[in-house]
Amino acid sequence: MHDPESASAEPPASPSRPALAQLEATREALQTQVNQLERQLARLSHDLRNPLGAIRLGTELLRRGVLDPQQRQVLDHIDSAGERAQQLIDQRIAEAQTATRGDERPRPVALHALVAQCVETLAQAFPGHALEHDRLGEGHCQADPDRLAQLVGRMVAEAAAVATPGSGLIVASIVEPERFRIAVHAPTPPEGEVQDGGGEDRLRDAVRAQGGRLEVMRQTAPSGRTLVASFARGAPMAT
Repeated sequence: MHDPESASAEPPASPSRPALAQLEATREALQTQVNQLERQLARLSHDLRNPLGAIRLGTELLRRGVLDPQQRQVLDHIDSAGERAQQLIDQRIAEAQTATRGDERPRPVALHALVAQCVETLAQAFPGHALEHDRLGEGHCQADPDRLAQLVGRMVAEAAAVATPGSGLIVASIVEPERFRIAVHAPTPPEGEVQDGGGEDRLRDAVRAQGGRLEVMRQTAPSGRTLVASFARGAPMAT
């Protein structure tokens, strides 16, 4: 039977404009908090990467000595665990970058100051190699400073993995009219004795993901290797 009361009932009222505005403001505030948390986690992961790289470098240096089978097995376990931890850290950083992709934008960065800060931090993670910072050119560059700092750490770790034990590493920040570059030079053992760091391809992918290009230059007299990451100075780094 038809109910006259239900027929005369009014439809639910739509949310008012002030209520919708309040909901949108709340959503934006929550999204901002999530993005801030993701960036903090990315920075923490980056801070963990440097000492982890030093541990893995230490195992590589120990392998160059005379070891019995049991000692070599222990080093293999340490390096395997370190590699797994490195993968988890890289995954955490990638997830954080994806989550904040819409919030992060390249901005003016004082390249020399950023690299100097990285070198100061990395010197503690790689005590077996004195780090020297060279500066060429002046001015700011358009970049994501967090991702750029992560890249400097990866370049130094890769250089240290193939460097002559106890040798110094040179980190250069270079500002040119249209491009900026980050270079890391490592003296290496004579040709045929160089231990492959195994990370050139991964490093090249990381540079490409930030809109840049990686060059690897090898010298024979004296023996050495230089990693050079180049980026357009004014163009945004790819996300």
